[in-house]
Amino acid sequence: MVCSLKQFGKRVRRRRTDLGIKQKELAAKINISNNHLSNIENGKAVPSFFTFLDICSALNVNPSYLIDGSIYSIESEIAEKLNKKSEEDKKKISKIIDAFPDK
Repeated sequence: MVCSLKQFGKRVRRRRTDLGIKQKELAAKINISNNHLSNIENGKAVPSFFTFLDICSALNVNPSYLIDGSIYSIESEIAEKLNKKSEEDKKKISKIIDAFPDK
């Protein structure tokens, strides 16, 4: 599947706003101008490979999400890893999780 620049930019903007990060803040964090980030979000500019990686890191997203919209979540990664563990290990992991307070 080919990613359009507009779709890519919309995903960047959506994730940034979901995290409550202002455009200016993200631009500063990844060391690009606010204008360049605006152009990326509007589908008018293509980020360099390293800027793309910086965006992924700053927004804490898997690159595939920005490219094709594939949803990645830490919960699904944990569930996948947990499915590979023995029942005994699952009980131990559950006790560890219970030690952390809920939000």
